[in-house]
Amino acid sequence: MTVLASCLSEDGFNKYRAYEYGPLATHLTPFKYHTASEQNALGRKMFEATRRSPPSYAGMGDFWVRKYEDFEAAFLDPIHRSSKMASIDTPLDSNKILLITGGASGIGLALAKQASDLGAKVLVADLRSTPEFESWAQGKSNVLYVQSDVSHWPDFLKLFAACERKWNDVPDAYGICAGVFEPPFSNFWQDPEQDKGYAEVDINVSHPIKLTRLAIKMSLKHGKRASVCIIASIAGLGGSIAAPLYCATKHAIVGFVKSMTASEPFTGVKITTICPGLVATPLFTDDKKEQYSFHENKALKPSDVATGMLDLIQKKEFGCGTVYEISMAGTRVIPEWNVAAPSAEGTGQNEAEMAAGMEALVGPIREKLRSEMKGSKL
Repeated sequence: MTVLASCLSEDGFNKYRAYEYGPLATHLTPFKYHTASEQNALGRKMFEATRRSPPSYAGMGDFWVRKYEDFEAAFLDPIHRSSKMASIDTPLDSNKILLITGGASGIGLALAKQASDLGAKVLVADLRSTPEFESWAQGKSNVLYVQSDVSHWPDFLKLFAACERKWNDVPDAYGICAGVFEPPFSNFWQDPEQDKGYAEVDINVSHPIKLTRLAIKMSLKHGKRASVCIIASIAGLGGSIAAPLYCATKHAIVGFVKSMTASEPFTGVKITTICPGLVATPLFTDDKKEQYSFHENKALKPSDVATGMLDLIQKKEFGCGTVYEISMAGTRVIPEWNVAAPSAEGTGQNEAEMAAGMEALVGPIREKLRSEMKGSKL
């Protein structure tokens, strides 16, 4: 019954109750006002009308009343009503709250600016603030900064608590932007970590997955729908010898979001991901620009990606489970299977340029492996 109720519009529910539920609907309400023996008699009449022959009628009245009430409760449930909102656009206006991790720089800051321009309340979470963020946020009553470490799960609860203190509500949308790109403290080839696991996995995978789970929990608790958009990468659709750990983390996000495609009717929370090509953000430090032959004129701007995230959050055309690619070559929704490769990995480079940059790409790897071969008899 619950599944059926969650699939019906209000008109559909009333029609089903009045015309399609047959003798069951006719006698449900009187059950509440009859004795047990009368209820059983009505149950027998109901089954006779539907030409069935049940083995026993004992307790049948209570059974049907309970099921019908479950049916009605399911229809009135906030999850059901919120799932119906999936069929309309949900703009980020002055009544909405957007929580952004990694919101003090790069794509996260661009998203904060665009959402604020729409009138939304913006909670920016980041490990540290930046001069650019502070200059922009100064004097804005609709912007709140909360220092947090996304690899430390208790900090997530701190974000929700701060949001409720400030606006007496939990977020309506989440832009999960915090991430790292093979940093010196956590990467595959340099292998600096020996005891505590890969910090890059904690930041790029565990953080968005856990925060999404908390978003679902908080939204259900407050009886509201929400939208979660996670930054993955075009690297989550392919691979790179220079950044295998980073690519693995982004594949994980793509797989997670695809796995959540059918979840919105149960949770009222839409979950999507965006897969950008090269983007001019602080993740590209000077050494990485050299290694990856980075040219700013062949990279997206953070604002380009932020605009795509707002589309995923607000527009009904992008349903739960959408994987959205954006690159210099354009945009596309990634199908569930048989994904064609983007042009030049979405960098805007031609094949000759990519071949010329290969040596720069693998040079640091060669050096590291040569150092590990010292004394080897191979």
